[in-house]
Amino acid sequence: MVELPGHELTGGKVLLSPHQKWLATCSPDGKVHVRTLEALERSVSVHAHSFRQGGVRSMVFSSDSMYLITCGERDSTLSCYKWNLTSAGKNKVASAVEMFRTINSALTGVRKKEDELISNMSDWMPSMSRPASRPHSVIEKDTQELSEKQKAVQNDEIYSTPTPVPSSDATWLELQELEAIKEEDKQYADMKKELRTEIRDLRRTIQTMMKKNEILPDIEKLGHHEFNLDVEEQQRMQADGDAEVEEIRTNIEFENLAKVYLRDVIRRNCWDSMVVKGRSLKAFHILLEVTNYPMRARKGDEMEELKYVTKQREIEIAEAQARKEITESQSQPGTSSGERDDRDVDDESEEGDGKEQPSTIGSLGAMYGGGSELFYSQFELHTRQQKQNQIVLLKDAIHRIKTAFNKEFDDVYKMKEMEIARIKEKNVRIRKIMEDLSSKDSVWQPEWTIDEKPERLLQVDDGEVKVERYISPEQQAKLDEEQKLEEERRLREKGDNARERALDMMMGGVLEVKKEDELKKDIPLPAFMTKSQEEWSEDEKKAAAEYEKKVKELNEEREKYRKTLEAELKKVQTTLADTTANFDDKLSDLFQRKIKTEMVINQEELKIVRLQYSLLQEEELGTKEAEFTRKLKSRQTKKSGSQTAVSGAKKESEQFRDTYDILVAEDKVLDRVFKREFADVPASQVDQLYKLFKRRPRGRRLAAELSMDVVATGNPYGDRPLSPRQQLSNMIKGLHELDDESHMPEGVELAVWQRMCEARKSKLESEQNVKQKALVMADMNAFLQKRQEEDENWKVDIEELTDCLNRLQEEKLRFMCNLEIQFLLKQGQVEVEPGPFIYDHTDSILIHRGVVEDLNATIRQLGEQKITAMTESKDFRKGIHVLEWEHKKNLMQIEDLMNKARDIQSLKVSRELQKYLNDADHESKKQQEIGKLEETLDLQDRHHEKNMGERKDTISQLRHTIRKKERDNHKLMRELQELNVTVAERKHINAVNADKHADSGAEKRMHDIVQRRKLVDLAKAQAQEVAVLRAEVERLRMRTFPALVQVEH
Repeated sequence: MVELPGHELTGGKVLLSPHQKWLATCSPDGKVHVRTLEALERSVSVHAHSFRQGGVRSMVFSSDSMYLITCGERDSTLSCYKWNLTSAGKNKVASAVEMFRTINSALTGVRKKEDELISNMSDWMPSMSRPASRPHSVIEKDTQELSEKQKAVQNDEIYSTPTPVPSSDATWLELQELEAIKEEDKQYADMKKELRTEIRDLRRTIQTMMKKNEILPDIEKLGHHEFNLDVEEQQRMQADGDAEVEEIRTNIEFENLAKVYLRDVIRRNCWDSMVVKGRSLKAFHILLEVTNYPMRARKGDEMEELKYVTKQREIEIAEAQARKEITESQSQPGTSSGERDDRDVDDESEEGDGKEQPSTIGSLGAMYGGGSELFYSQFELHTRQQKQNQIVLLKDAIHRIKTAFNKEFDDVYKMKEMEIARIKEKNVRIRKIMEDLSSKDSVWQPEWTIDEKPERLLQVDDGEVKVERYISPEQQAKLDEEQKLEEERRLREKGDNARERALDMMMGGVLEVKKEDELKKDIPLPAFMTKSQEEWSEDEKKAAAEYEKKVKELNEEREKYRKTLEAELKKVQTTLADTTANFDDKLSDLFQRKIKTEMVINQEELKIVRLQYSLLQEEELGTKEAEFTRKLKSRQTKKSGSQTAVSGAKKESEQFRDTYDILVAEDKVLDRVFKREFADVPASQVDQLYKLFKRRPRGRRLAAELSMDVVATGNPYGDRPLSPRQQLSNMIKGLHELDDESHMPEGVELAVWQRMCEARKSKLESEQNVKQKALVMADMNAFLQKRQEEDENWKVDIEELTDCLNRLQEEKLRFMCNLEIQFLLKQGQVEVEPGPFIYDHTDSILIHRGVVEDLNATIRQLGEQKITAMTESKDFRKGIHVLEWEHKKNLMQIEDLMNKARDIQSLKVSRELQKYLNDADHESKKQQEIGKLEETLDLQDRHHEKNMGERKDTISQLRHTIRKKERDNHKLMRELQELNVTVAERKHINAVNADKHADSGAEKRMHDIVQRRKLVDLAKAQAQEVAVLRAEVERLRMRTFPALVQVEH
């Protein structure tokens, strides 16, 4: 038997797929697993239903096994799952689909046969299916009996169980039992009838009681279980109810205890521990609310730390002052005290009386009660201790700022208390005035809210409890006794009270007569005024007039009093409005103060956050530095060990190299002395022996090749290479074969051969020894190289760590010197490009004003020098241009003179020229010609003025004519417009009367067309005349212009 991992809860079902290859299991845990019979250890799982609702109740495969349908136990859910098949899964499902097709084809044939048989059968009839005498079944009998019993109960009748009737196939024993039942029924029939009657009456009584119970109030209603007549069941239900009540009471007590504990914790932590309770102030007439700063009592360790920091800071300030005085006295030994004082005064005046400005302090805390002389300057916060002390001092400043604001808040709060008390006092008078004026207007009475009086949250008034208060019998008895005593006292006071009786008899029940009370009283109407005025006597008429006069005076007094009350009411309301408005103004000022205080607190908190961030950065840098130092020390330790190992390996390698060189020299000596040792042997034999001396066994080459193959492949599980000792033994074994006399050359003696074999053996051993030493030397060199590489790596690591440590120390030093300063600058003084949300000042640099002024002075000096150089350059270029212009001028003069010379050379001497040259009095002749020309010009001027006068007269006449024509044209245009209007009206009239006056209308239209044509022609002719006149005017104007005529002589 094999156990497979399955479901988490017991129970469930197992289902086999239609093609008998898949096995599905379900369980109350809600999961369905599907396995193949070939591999039961693997399964496909799906969480079909929730285990909280009973999991899976049943499941079934579809005919083709492609769908799996599950039904939940209590979640009323039917789920259908379809296979999501891969390429391999499709091959597995093919057998299931094939099985479905086979079964479906087989069932199709059977279904067709059954359909044919059923279609040939006759119709079924109910009368034919069951004989009339078939007896009723037991279920039918019970159902019928139950329905009859319910019907009897509904009709309030007595139900009698019917006498049993034997069946047709009853046995003798059954018949005897029925007979015995009948005899018993006859014997106890009266008793059963009485019992049934009593039960019916009892049922009626209970139903009547239940109907009355339905109409009772909820507090008097009884539950349906109270009408249960089973005493034992009632006792059991009562016990269960008591147990449930006790359990609920216990749970409620525990819940109340938990709530009380939670209330105490919240009150202790959020209320009792607060030195200043959080509350708010609201305005009377505007939507404005101002809250104070809730403050806890500062702990002892905080106060101790503040006291320590304060004392330390005072010592530092005193030390700095003393050091400054000593330095100044040492640096100025020759100056007098007066000069030193003057210089100090000048320095202080330059520095702003020795105090930092709010712009460099970074906050306005000094203006809101948070100033202190113990603060470090932002430019001096270099060490960690200074930053921590500054944080403590800033927290104390925030506390003082909040305390200062809370003090102002308390003053305004007391002012509101006084205002509310004053309003209550005034409202008493306002209500009295409104009562006298019979006014129904409401009186405005401000009340404290929960936010303004938070202590009211800790007090529960009776009006806040919505449920009816439970009063125990003992408490009710005590209340009844107190009420009885109060009633007796009140009855005793109502007895013979002489004081009240005397007050009523003497003064009408009041000690002081008030004017308003008198004005409320009406003048009694005389009795005779109930009669008609004709029946009045003279005295009665006088009394009536006196009555009317008194009524009139009373009404006047009432009206005067009413106006006085209205004026007083208006005055009181105006006073209240003014005082409350003043309070709202003060609250608005307090609100503005709160906004500024919030800004200052945020500034101080921002400084604290920056300092804390700086401390974290400094701590991080210190941690990095410690880690780099630790790594550097570790690397240096390892480097010293590696260096020692390298020096030792190098020393051993040098020693071994000396030994190796000696062995190599000895091996070479053996090769060189071979021929000297065989000097007694002929030369031809010596050459043969030397060749045999150089010959080595063949196994040597194979062993070397095998060793190289193993080294080349690097297989650790292959054949291991031979050691030098094994190689030497193998060589010697192979050498014994070569030493055999069969390899000895002819003519060589045996002693010589043996001597040569001994020499070859010695040579072979020497070669093997040299080879072994060479391998050892190579290993030592490799070991030394490895150690040197390790030493070099350690050296590189140490250099990298040293560089990192140096960079980190530089960064730490730069961090300590490059302070982040908080400034208060106006908007126009910030020249940093704004970012998407806030200004990024990470790349900004803070420099002294003097540096900027020096830089500006340098820039101004260089600018002036540049301007001077540019002016000189400009003047120089100007001189160059002047010289170039003069040069061009001289060239042009040269060219002009050369042209004149050429003209003079090519000039033909005419008669006029000869005459001009020969005539000595040429100037007088020229003067005569000028005089004649002047006379001609005078004559032309006079003639021109005469023509101008004529032309002006002509132009004025033409202008007069033009104006006349324009007036005529304007008149004609008005007539034309009127005619057009007339024509349009006539067209409209003719169109209306076209049917009646067909003939006359045509003639009229023809006449109008002809008249319009004539007017158009006339307008065109006048336009042409105007155009001609304009052309004439233009011609005449052109003639009057002066003309320059060349006079030929």
